[in-house]
Amino acid sequence: MIRFNKILVPTDFSKGAESAYAAAQKIADTFGGKVDLFHVVPTIKYLAESAKKLGAPIDMNKDIYPKVFEEAEHKLEKAMREYIKDETKGDCKVMIDRKPSETISEYASKQNYDLIVIGAKGKDLTKMVRGSTTEKVIRKSKVPVFSIEGRLNEHDIKNIVMPTDGSKLSFAAFPMSVALADTFNAKLTLFQVLELYGNSVLGNMPQPSRDEVVAVYEEVIKRLKQFLEDQGIESIHIQRSGVSFEDEITIEEGGESRTIPLETKVERGVSAHYEIESYASDSADLVVMATHGHSGFAHLILGSTAEKVAQYIKKPVITVRPEKKLFK
Repeated sequence: MIRFNKILVPTDFSKGAESAYAAAQKIADTFGGKVDLFHVVPTIKYLAESAKKLGAPIDMNKDIYPKVFEEAEHKLEKAMREYIKDETKGDCKVMIDRKPSETISEYASKQNYDLIVIGAKGKDLTKMVRGSTTEKVIRKSKVPVFSIEGRLNEHDIKNIVMPTDGSKLSFAAFPMSVALADTFNAKLTLFQVLELYGNSVLGNMPQPSRDEVVAVYEEVIKRLKQFLEDQGIESIHIQRSGVSFEDEITIEEGGESRTIPLETKVERGVSAHYEIESYASDSADLVVMATHGHSGFAHLILGSTAEKVAQYIKKPVITVRPEKKLFK
């Protein structure tokens, strides 16, 4: 099963970023592992050029950045003392770069982190639930990203929702979803939207009947089982209950097995992202989604639909980037 041995928490020291500290500690308590805090000092190119034009005796590299760097280190160490337990404390790291989101994504990948935990909003406050830096980290990161606003109470996680369009790319989030559902003793819900005027990988169904909705459900489960087989994931099995839309996931590990409730929701709607937002806002405690990594997301749920969901939904969101072989 999935383990989070190395957890990276990027911060800009804003109030919004603080929610990530507590969330990272909860995850470390649950999964084990160490928590590292990370801050990127943005280069002040405009200020440096302006100082040169004015003839001001200021050297950015000697007079400004060392002081900013030192101050950031002190703030990281203070946050580590106040929010992270001794047994899960990792390192504090400060870097200077003009593109914080790219630096965060590249650093997490090169240092082999298992998870990035980031506040949904930092200093770059917008009308979106997730600010521009967080959205860019979600888009670029090869490492799973957990973005959160507010407190995380693991006891409140009862329903984990994984949107899917029936594609292999969307199923890339399934192992992570299962691991989280198993850890939090929660139900896992697959959420498939049939857009009234859309054309998904499951076919165009402008006004699907009850039988067609059941057929879509059967196709989703069939494709999911094939995905697990193709990926060689032998520890996770889908057990059919005989009741449409209600099944079980069996996890076999260490000679023992345990089950997780699996529900499949197939909804009709004009807009996929609206239906996902609406359902998740009312029924989800955590949303797990697959990401593309270039323009944001791929396919129906991995396209602009998912990007809108990730930006606006007021629930914790974990995004997972599929392996390259799934794009073939």
